Amino acid sequence: MQNSSLATLSAALPAQSIQSIASHFGASETTVLDGIQSSIATVVSGLSQKAGDQGFLSQVLKQASATPENAVSSALSNGSLTNPTSPFLTGSSQFLSTIFGGRLSSITEALGSQTGLRSAAASSLLAIGAQTALGFIGSKVRDGSVSLSTLPGFLARESDALKGLLPESFHRQPVPVSTHKVDVNPVIAQSVRVEERRSILPWLLGLLALALVLGFWWYRSHQPTVATQPDTTVPAVPTPAPATITSSTGTDLGTLVDAALPDSTTLRIPERGVEGKLLAFIKDPARTPDKTSWFDFDRLLFDTGSASLQPQSTDQLNNIAAILKAYPAVHLTIGGYTDNTGNAAQNLKLSQDRANSVVTQLETMGIARNRLVAKGYGDEHPVADNSTAEGRALNRRISMLVTAK
Repeated sequence: MQNSSLATLSAALPAQSIQSIASHFGASETTVLDGIQSSIATVVSGLSQKAGDQGFLSQVLKQASATPENAVSSALSNGSLTNPTSPFLTGSSQFLSTIFGGRLSSITEALGSQTGLRSAAASSLLAIGAQTALGFIGSKVRDGSVSLSTLPGFLARESDALKGLLPESFHRQPVPVSTHKVDVNPVIAQSVRVEERRSILPWLLGLLALALVLGFWWYRSHQPTVATQPDTTVPAVPTPAPATITSSTGTDLGTLVDAALPDSTTLRIPERGVEGKLLAFIKDPARTPDKTSWFDFDRLLFDTGSASLQPQSTDQLNNIAAILKAYPAVHLTIGGYTDNTGNAAQNLKLSQDRANSVVTQLETMGIARNRLVAKGYGDEHPVADNSTAEGRALNRRISMLVTAK
């Protein structure tokens, strides 16, 4: 196996963290380390298989650039790995779905079968593999050694070096059924069947069988040899189902589609995502800015109780920034909202801080500050029932209002 930079990354994880994971899943530390290495190999192999899709690679680079190298260590230290609803696991699941689509469940089963871990544990290890790969690619982007043009070659080299770490069933191909036929001399076969029925044959019948055998041999030896042509039919490769994108609250946003912008930029956006809704409003001359046409971000994630954006949020923010650059006359108000749990004053401050974080992020992406206004509304204007967990999740949101276009 060639040397791989990624293969050694799992060894850099703190020993205490590995012990904690192993204890939580009831597995040995060796099993956990082997599973993480297999997960890294699986993710890199999946990325390499999609290296021909420039739009997909562009999104990977954006997400990788926003993923810190210590993302996994941070998740281990704050308990995100053992919380199925944590942004770390939900964001990783979404990223893995964009790579593997409908194959993700079978890949998780393959990893679980290899390690002897249950599906939940295998999913967590895949999440670690995904974030490790993203963090490492991000570091390469930041130091200038990897770009959109060199990423396919980088992935190919790493994938080849890591192939020995893949779960066995990940690359197992169906074994072709042999078409070789064994020639059976019909006279000999007949003689065997007769021998089975009778223990002693008359010597005249024996001589007759011998004569027939010799005659058959002479006939076959004088026939022209026909060369067997190899079967060159290329087996059909099944077309993988397109990956679907899931919102931060678990809503199916559909598959990725192309959206052309006036400045010749083409975005890859979810077919039912907020980017498309915002574009439709901006393009429609009959729709004018008002005070009620709010558009909810659907792929933003914050740390719990904090205004810190999760790395998975960068993809949607990049898309919004690209739309604003293509339509320079558009101005936005960014509204922050919370549910009604806890202190109202603290909720109001948190909503304002989160709106400020989004505006600041858009500024760093090249959008002028005078085109953006941040406003926190706290628990005002709920869009769902605060008495249910699902309703509260919907009420915790960031929205956009077009104030000029």
